Amino acid sequence: MRRLYFLALLYFASQPSLANEAFERLKAKYQALQSGQIELPSLSSSAVTSSNKRSVSDVTAIPSGEELILEVQLGKLVLGQVFGFKTDSSVKLSLTDMSRAFDFVIESDTENNNASGWVRTPDSTFELKRTNNGEWSVLSNGSTTIYPDQSIQLEDDFYIDLALYQTWFDLSFDVNYSTLIIKTQSNIPLPVEQRLAREQRSKDLYQTSNTTHATLLEHDYQPLSKPLLDMQGSINVRDSDTSHNLSILGTNDIAYFNTQYYLAVDEDSNIDSARLSGSRYSNENDLLGFMRASTIEFGDIRPTQINTLQSSNFSLGARLSNKPLIYNGGNSVDLIGNIQAGWDIEVYRNQLFIDSQINVSGGQYEFQDIPLVYGYNKIELVFYGPQGQINRETSDYYVSSTGQSEGEFIYDISIIDEGESIFEQNQTNSNDDNGLSTLIRADYGITDWWSVNIGSQLYHQQGISSFDKHALGTEISLFGSALLSVNTIEEENGDFDRRYQVDTSLLDQSISFTTRSYQTTDKDGDVDAFKSQELRLSGAAPSLKLSYQQSIEQIQTSEDEEYIRLINQLGTNIKNSYLSNRITWSNYDDAETIGDWQIQRYLNEYFVRLGNNYSVSPEFDINSFFAEISGEISNDITGRIRFLHDFDTQSSETALVTSWQPNEFSITSNLIYNEQTGWRASLLGRVGIGLSQDNNAFFTNKSLSSQGTLSARVFFDKNNNGRFDKGDSPLEDVEVETTQNRRRATTNSQGVAILTSLPSYQKTDIKIDLSKQIEGFLVRADAGVSIAPRPGALQTIDIPVVKSLEIEGYVKELQQNGNLANKARVPLLLKDSSGAIIKEVTSEFDGYFLITEIVPKPYTLEIDPTYLRNFNYQQGTSITLGGSETGVLANQNLTLRKAFELKGFSAELALFSRLESLRSYWQILSQRFPNIVKQRYFYSKTDSGYQLYVGFDEKPQQANSICTELNAGKIMCSVKAITRR
Repeated sequence: MRRLYFLALLYFASQPSLANEAFERLKAKYQALQSGQIELPSLSSSAVTSSNKRSVSDVTAIPSGEELILEVQLGKLVLGQVFGFKTDSSVKLSLTDMSRAFDFVIESDTENNNASGWVRTPDSTFELKRTNNGEWSVLSNGSTTIYPDQSIQLEDDFYIDLALYQTWFDLSFDVNYSTLIIKTQSNIPLPVEQRLAREQRSKDLYQTSNTTHATLLEHDYQPLSKPLLDMQGSINVRDSDTSHNLSILGTNDIAYFNTQYYLAVDEDSNIDSARLSGSRYSNENDLLGFMRASTIEFGDIRPTQINTLQSSNFSLGARLSNKPLIYNGGNSVDLIGNIQAGWDIEVYRNQLFIDSQINVSGGQYEFQDIPLVYGYNKIELVFYGPQGQINRETSDYYVSSTGQSEGEFIYDISIIDEGESIFEQNQTNSNDDNGLSTLIRADYGITDWWSVNIGSQLYHQQGISSFDKHALGTEISLFGSALLSVNTIEEENGDFDRRYQVDTSLLDQSISFTTRSYQTTDKDGDVDAFKSQELRLSGAAPSLKLSYQQSIEQIQTSEDEEYIRLINQLGTNIKNSYLSNRITWSNYDDAETIGDWQIQRYLNEYFVRLGNNYSVSPEFDINSFFAEISGEISNDITGRIRFLHDFDTQSSETALVTSWQPNEFSITSNLIYNEQTGWRASLLGRVGIGLSQDNNAFFTNKSLSSQGTLSARVFFDKNNNGRFDKGDSPLEDVEVETTQNRRRATTNSQGVAILTSLPSYQKTDIKIDLSKQIEGFLVRADAGVSIAPRPGALQTIDIPVVKSLEIEGYVKELQQNGNLANKARVPLLLKDSSGAIIKEVTSEFDGYFLITEIVPKPYTLEIDPTYLRNFNYQQGTSITLGGSETGVLANQNLTLRKAFELKGFSAELALFSRLESLRSYWQILSQRFPNIVKQRYFYSKTDSGYQLYVGFDEKPQQANSICTELNAGKIMCSVKAITRR
């Protein structure tokens, strides 16, 4: 028993919003238990009566009179805790707590034995009051009912039987006394349900559009910005041969465009690969005026895709488009990014392997037309560095619609010299094949569920072997349950590529059916044709932690040969181990049935991977096997051992990789022994270099050129002007975080934190953690900012910090007898000079309030006017702050009062239809009868007009005197008994 109350005390103490009268009662009861009292404090300060003493004979059920705190649930929602006590047949609960739990506007006035307000809507009035004969009158649901005195218990609040709440509030309850939970159902939506629904809609919109809470800080292009460089160099030794290479991937703004450059040099100082391009992007589609472009690119670019069936390579040219910069729909996605040479990349969708690229060169990876399943898609890119690095990037996509709204028009135009490059090292053009061409694509949303696209590639040179291409496509969302896609490319020589696809889901499993046919003609006139129909099933069984994809494909070749190909992929988590397997079967000629499997998991702090390639038919055979283990040796040093055995050649290879990766750079050694080729070794170094806003260089082992980078300076703003200037001091050891994408960094001695690898164009708020600062009571001085990082660009922000202001005091109610009583649960608003609400608090159970973390500025602290209006209070007092206050402002008390009713007598004069006439009449009257000017006049507005009164007093003598004088002057006047507020 003691333990129960002790736990309850801890629970309420940890949640200040619940530290109300219920907490005080439990504390008193626990203290009574500690002191060994037999009779314990009851709901109020009065003595425990025999009706609410605990029955010692009943130890299995909750005895009548036992105090309870029950949790109110509505479905999966917890509405709050309510205080009450057990009765013989049910439970009586606090009216104040129940009103607060259900968001009903009901105010209890225990001193005057009444409660009033409304339920759900203002026109649904609720009123509870005691009648003259001691019974209770309750107005609810439009009718009044009289209840006996014992049905409602009045102590520190109204305690009412649960059955009455069901009747008054149109609710149904199911109480579980063993778990102290009240489950609720409502036929009419509750205010809390409507509010949560609005919040959820807002949350969904936020998640979809990635809208942040703080003001977006624009990152404009600059005439010349500080460069960001990724440098990678290596030395390789094999037998007696030594080679080295160096690559630089960099970016910065030049002439209000972002310039990207890539250069790779081999051991002979020859340029292996080089690339140069300029670009400008806008999430707001505000480039080139009426063109409303989002993308301008020139140099070595990836040109327009006239259709998703067309692949594209780097070419020399220019591109203009208003296409959204982030995914906005469709059943496929292109994954393109910058990367240093020598890395491997794997693509996973919903934990299943999709594609890979090995030993990427050229400074960029690309996966075009990666298929997405209907519904949710989690795409993960796993990067494997040449010296054992492992990096991961994830993105979420949801396929259910065309991605275009009605009337939305998207264009994409490129002019290129196909296969050419600014630098000769990258040229792949043959003058007979390609040449100068224009690529155009247009997408249009006919309705919200139907979009079409057309495209063309037109060549402008004579004598080339390439032919003009024309594309047509459409996407139709079928009743929100399926997506139909049609894409075709037709060439003028009769070649074509056509794909028809339907995507849907059944029982949360994705289903896709695709039929495709194409025909190509080579230079010699030989025709290659292909037809296929594929059914693909994919999904997951969460209870089994299993992901799968099964494809069945029928293929017909140009030689009219038909065969079937089956591919099965499985992925599952078994006791913290991820296991995947893929097997391919075909009945084409002598095709082998082949497969590969892989298992990976963490063993303590080490990452282990092993697997093999195998064949099943014509006979089972293991082709190769690999195993590797990697992990941290110390804080900055990681290691990896990899073993590979090829059973076909009966040769093995063992590699030992060690990497030193402090925050500023990475150096990796690689020692490899192969049974056939012998020993080889390499040493690789990698560093990202940039300049922060204070022009100090910073170094990082992360890539800076492919994603966004933020340099945030946090400082103590001594003069509170929001700028870092003379006298301000940088703050060290402040954690800076990008809220939406979870990147963190800590400020150095200069107050600067560098956050790297920020996802491009994804908006994120910036928050700081000042908890490690020795000097307390510090608060961020600005209202917060958000950013939308540009790839390959450094954005700088300054975050001022000042000493905070705290305000504490009491809310008091002026009563009719002149006394001040503390008032609980009164909402208070702190407003700035523009009237914007900065903070909202509610007074505690004893009227106390405390507002913390306030930036010193001019403010007004007032009682919420809506509260005053709802509960018929007069205008409350307010507190004005000039902006120079600091520290703790104590005893800042606020007062409110209801309108007092005073009964007395007044002299009633004439009735006027217009207020202006009443005032003019009073001016004339006061000149004729100067004595009555000593008395104030007032009026009351009625349906008939404005009634004029003169004087007011508890006794009729004053009114009689006024009327005597006015009647003598032949002015109509009579003495009336009235009630004033």
